[in-house]
Amino acid sequence: MRQEYLRAAAEAFANITPMQADCYHYLNNGFNTIIQERLSEAYTSQLATKAIRIRYIDKVVRTALAECQYPINEATGYAWNDIERSAFAGIAKQTWSDNKLSDHVNFMLNDMAQNANTVRAEIRLQLIGYSEAS
Repeated sequence: MRQEYLRAAAEAFANITPMQADCYHYLNNGFNTIIQERLSEAYTSQLATKAIRIRYIDKVVRTALAECQYPINEATGYAWNDIERSAFAGIAKQTWSDNKLSDHVNFMLNDMAQNANTVRAEIRLQLIGYSEAS
């Protein structure tokens, strides 16, 4: 219990953005649906500026947020392959491939992991101090 309070205090003093905090908590604290909604909105906005058809954005976002709830395949670095992703999204495999939708899922998963790692490092710095982190 004390460790949870220390971690919360460290997070409050760490220099992290709300997006980084959401990624960290979503990936580490049970895939909270409220956080999932915020992440969905944030990534929908980000993908709207990228080379992806508007009609696929919601399905790509939902696929990425679902995929991160499964164990990662060590060989590929991701939980699902293109076929599994297209099946989850309800998009034909050929359409998924032609539109390179896995690139966008990979972007989201990598961005979420990077944000969570940043928060983890900042919390660690707050807990053990800068001198011991080196």
